Amino acid sequence: MLNFKDDSISPFRVFWNRISQKGLKDEMAISEQKKLILTNQVGILMFLFIFAYITILTILNLVDYHFSALIYFLSFSILLIPFMNSKGLYRLTSFMISISFPVAVLIFSTLTKKDFHNNIDIIYYFIPRLLLIGTLIIPLILIDIKHRLTLGFAVLINIAALVSYDFVLGLFGVGFGSLPVTFEKYHFINIFVILPYFLILTGIGFLLSINVKYEKRVQKLLEDVKEKNIELEKQKTIIEKIHQEITDSINYAKRIQNVILPDPELLDQYFKDYFILFKPRNVVSGDFYWFSVINNKIIFCLADCTGHGVPGAFMSMLGISFLRELVAKEHLSEPSEILDRLRNEIINALNQKGVTSDQKDGMDISLFSLSILPMGEINSDKSMEFKWAGANNPCWIIRDGKFEELTPDKMPVGIHHSMDLFKTITTQLKKGDKLYLSSDGYKDQFGGPSSKKFMSKQLRELIIENSSRQMNKQKEILELKIEEWRTGFGTIHEQTDDISIVGFEI
Repeated sequence: MLNFKDDSISPFRVFWNRISQKGLKDEMAISEQKKLILTNQVGILMFLFIFAYITILTILNLVDYHFSALIYFLSFSILLIPFMNSKGLYRLTSFMISISFPVAVLIFSTLTKKDFHNNIDIIYYFIPRLLLIGTLIIPLILIDIKHRLTLGFAVLINIAALVSYDFVLGLFGVGFGSLPVTFEKYHFINIFVILPYFLILTGIGFLLSINVKYEKRVQKLLEDVKEKNIELEKQKTIIEKIHQEITDSINYAKRIQNVILPDPELLDQYFKDYFILFKPRNVVSGDFYWFSVINNKIIFCLADCTGHGVPGAFMSMLGISFLRELVAKEHLSEPSEILDRLRNEIINALNQKGVTSDQKDGMDISLFSLSILPMGEINSDKSMEFKWAGANNPCWIIRDGKFEELTPDKMPVGIHHSMDLFKTITTQLKKGDKLYLSSDGYKDQFGGPSSKKFMSKQLRELIIENSSRQMNKQKEILELKIEEWRTGFGTIHEQTDDISIVGFEI
């Protein structure tokens, strides 16, 4: 909505502008705003004119006092027009003003003629008609074209007033021919012919005046918008540059993370078949997998660090560094001992003291060690020692068609209210057995027909159902299933967390 407030103008001008803008709303069309302003202004001017006119007639005893009181009441009611517009009654007020002019002309013309007793000059019949012709333009000026019904009705009333002029005067006994007509003032008719044009030009002048104000305001707004657009364009350029720098940095961090993660192809020499499903939520991941071979054992872990994206990636790099230190340099191979030591390293690195204000950063992890058979026994049915420890994340084993879940300790690798030692679970695996490790990203993914989590039960059933397939096929099914769950039920859900699942066949 446009307004014309200016601290440099006079208090009267401020008051006039405030009254003129009563009822303006942002959703109004510009043309409608202009006509509402004009309606308010015409209403005030009508009040001033009628009030002054009837006051003069009353002082000169040219009208009855009862009639004066009625006209005063009607003139004060016109003051309600800005208030009515502020209540959203613009169509009613513009209609009222549009029909009040011809009605006023009929009333005053009748009253004026009743004071003539002997004769009446012809000019007194011409002037009201000219005024009625002029008032035909008022509905077109005040009523917006989109209110066609209101506009058409107001124009019809104005035309009816013009056509029925003689009939109305005749009802009061002052019609044409009721009194002798003289032509003494007929030469003034040319002066009054300009009255319709005067009314039309006055209305157009009002509109042009409002247009000028709108154009100045619009021009100022356009200049302000142009300046703001220039500033926004500069800020956009800066933001795009910063965004590109951040994106380049994150992409470089991804390359570093990929280099740090071990090459999965090295697993070919230790497992008959395997898959690694690794889907970061962002460019870099808070999940990581890592393995090493030490003391004739393969050590493998899948970890889910606090957070995802860049913060999670920092934690994952910290975890990989500590695992390399503990396994590759200190030659630790007992899963529970590795997790105990890793927890201590994480707590010391993050300076966690167990107070309430500490960030609960850390990781959930599933880690196992598997004995490697001598070269001559690789194809035998000899069993291998399998040791596993878990921090919140389980391990699933399928052997002989039966599903088995190894339950983790319910505490993370990090500061926690429970700081018990981790426990190692030992069992024997043989050729054909399958084992699976998973972070919580898959089971916590929202989707499906009810926009709920996938849940562990459904994941277990999916793995059991497809466990007889080759590992690369199982990975493909898992990927398709989670994408269908996330996007295939009418609502596309963002990936909730990093998703990681690994599967091995002994």
